[in-house]
This record gives sequence, C-alpha cells and structure tokens, in this order.
Amino acid sequence: MKVLWVSAAATGPASRILGVEYKGSSGVWIQNIYEELKGLNDCELAYLCFSKAQRKNEIVFKKTGEGAAYCLKMPGVSLGRPAPDYLKNNVNLVLERVKPDIIHIWGTETCVQNVVAQCAPDIPKVVFLQGIIGIHSRYGGGYLDGKEYRVKYGLKQWIRKTMKSSSFKKQAVFEAEEIRRCGNVIIDNEFSAAYCNSVDRRIKTYNYKLLPGKAFFEKKWRYDPGNPHTIFSIYGPNADKGLHQLILALGAVKKLFPDVRLILPGPFNITDDGKLKDKTALTPYEKLLSRMITDFGLSENVFFTGKLSQDQMAQKMTKATIFVNPSIMEVHAGSLREAMACGMPCVSSFCGSVGEYIKEGENGFLYRYEEHEVLAEKIIRLFNMGEDLSAIGENARDTITAMRNINCSIDAIYSDIIKESKTKNTLNG
Repeated sequence: MKVLWVSAAATGPASRILGVEYKGSSGVWIQNIYEELKGLNDCELAYLCFSKAQRKNEIVFKKTGEGAAYCLKMPGVSLGRPAPDYLKNNVNLVLERVKPDIIHIWGTETCVQNVVAQCAPDIPKVVFLQGIIGIHSRYGGGYLDGKEYRVKYGLKQWIRKTMKSSSFKKQAVFEAEEIRRCGNVIIDNEFSAAYCNSVDRRIKTYNYKLLPGKAFFEKKWRYDPGNPHTIFSIYGPNADKGLHQLILALGAVKKLFPDVRLILPGPFNITDDGKLKDKTALTPYEKLLSRMITDFGLSENVFFTGKLSQDQMAQKMTKATIFVNPSIMEVHAGSLREAMACGMPCVSSFCGSVGEYIKEGENGFLYRYEEHEVLAEKIIRLFNMGEDLSAIGENARDTITAMRNINCSIDAIYSDIIKESKTKNTLNG
C-alpha cells in the first residue's frame, strides 16, 4: 500500500527528508502517527508539502530511508482563495510520479490542501481534520470587545487583520468543498463528526484518537505542598487562545493568593529573564497582555518560558499545580490532553470536543470562555483543595490513557477506504 501524505508545510519525516525546520504544532501528532506506521512492511509513505521559498514551477525531490518527499511552491496568499492553475498542474505531475493507492491530506487550512482534493478523482483520499475553519471563523478575535482592554492596531495592521478575517470566512467554503470531494474524514470526537454531517451526511468519518506524545505519559504530576499555587497554560499568539481572559482571572486570584505564578510556554517576544520585551518589539496582542499584566500588578507573577520541546513541556507541567486551557475554540485541545496525560488537575473553557472527555469535578473543571470570574473561582477552588487535587489528576490521567485502548490503527483506515473505493469502481464499471 503506497500512501501519499500531503501537508501545507514540511512536517514530521518530510521536514527531515527535505532538511527544513518545522515551527508549527501539528507536526507533533504527524510524527506520532508516523511512528505508528513506519514499522509496517505493507505501508510505503511518500510526502508532498509546500513552501513559499520554492520557485513557481519547481518540483523539489529528495529521498532518504524515511521515504521520498516532494515540495512545491506555496502561493503568497493561500487562505480564502482558489489555488492557481500552475499549482494544480504540478500536483498532478507529482501524483503521476508517486502513483499512490491513497492520498492522506493533513488539514483544510490552505488552498494547497484544497487543490489536492480536486486532483486525480480516481485515487481515494482521506482528510485528517485538524482545525475546523467553518466553526472557528465565528470566534475570530476571541470576543475581545471591552472598551478598556482591546488590541490596538496600526492602520496597516488593521488592514491585514480585516483581510485575514475575510479570507478566513472564505476558506470555510473551500474547507467544506475539500471534505465533500474526498468523502472520507479522520476525526477524533463527536464535535468534528457533527461538523462533517452539517457539510454532507454522505461523508464517511473514521474515529482516531490523537494521543499526546510519550513524554507526557512517562512523566507524572504529583502534588507539591511547597509549590501550591502555580498555573501552567498554553501558547497564545492571538486573542482566540484566551490568555487575556486568564490574566483577568489571575488578577482576582492574586487577591487571595499573592504568590500565584502563571507559566506560559511558546515563542513570545521575551527577555532572557522570561518577561515580555519592550513594547516596540511586541505584537499587538502581546502589547495588550503586557498592559494587562502591568495594570493588575502581575509583573512578578507571570513568567514566559520560550519555546519548549515535548520533554521540556512535560517537565514544566509536572512542576506546576494546575493546568488552564482558556481558548475560545479547540478541536482537539492537544495541550489539555498532554496535561491530563501527565496527571495534572485541569480547568478548561467549554469548547469544541473538551466536554466529551472532561467531566466536571471528576477529572477536571469547565467554565464558559467569556466568564473569567468563573475561571477565577475554579482556580481558587483547586488551590484550596490541596492534597485532594491528586485524585482529580489521577482521574484525568486515566481518561487519556483509556484513549490508547480504544484507538484503531491508521493503516486499517487506509485499507478500508481503498477497499471501499475498489468496490465502488467495480460496481460503476
């Protein structure tokens, strides 16, 4: 079985074959699934990705022991627009060379994934639903409408933001077309299934649980009475991730717990001592966070770690008291699952698939995204639980561990799709 993986950027094995660094987050689960498949004798993987650095009609090809990888030109604007004709022609050339039995498309976020769904209609395809543009487009900007705290944009920044918001909504149309054309979608929750059904009930969905990396199962959280008021959260480059909501809650928490610490991972613009840089070096959203941190007197309570590896993330998580996911929209909530795998007590906004595996008061706590007052109370409640947090953490760990036992295999999904495609072709022929 020859499988072609298609991703917008070089991720996982494709990044190593092509010798480029991948800076996104989806590469983690792509690598995890590659680990599952690489030892199978009947599964040969090839890769197609895209880069703005490539020339218009250039097809880059490299091959190593991990497989063959192709790289094509990524259009300058890839969101909310159809792919140019030259790209479709080049995709068809790659497909003629590879001759895959099945095409696995990672995501729906750009025109390059969309155009692959249009090519070679006789080759069965499956989309791995990463984000859901069609739902996420409703929440752009994170409901940051307060007069006192809002992101301040310069004219050029405002124009770019407005154009991106418009393109995001247009991309939702291309996303629906992509999954309708492919007809097969890999999901891992009922939330995603509901979306696919809303697009077309003829779409066949395959359930595959996205599991955290091994590091999060290997390292285990334990309650530390010497460090009882530390929060670990997510990387939030924009308002959709809700860090401003968490800062608002933290201001209230500090009144009862002056020693509270918030640890934020990710490539923020920070100084060597873990603080946001001077405002001239910050993004508009980082400037807002900086102002809020100052206004609430949190300068000595909020710390930025910079970008972390999986091992480093797991290590930081096990040293904190609780984990908070304040995002307005999550399909999988990968960081939340990682924290639960470590056995951390967690608080999360009720969004996406989160309510399918967090049970209030049993293995975590939930709140509405807009209600930062409730988030503050949940954090205070957990801090007051002391040693009783351990039971919540154990239940969280058990929940994520159980996902391992119900997972099907990706190659079984491929085989089923190929078999069904052949059956249809026979009936139609």
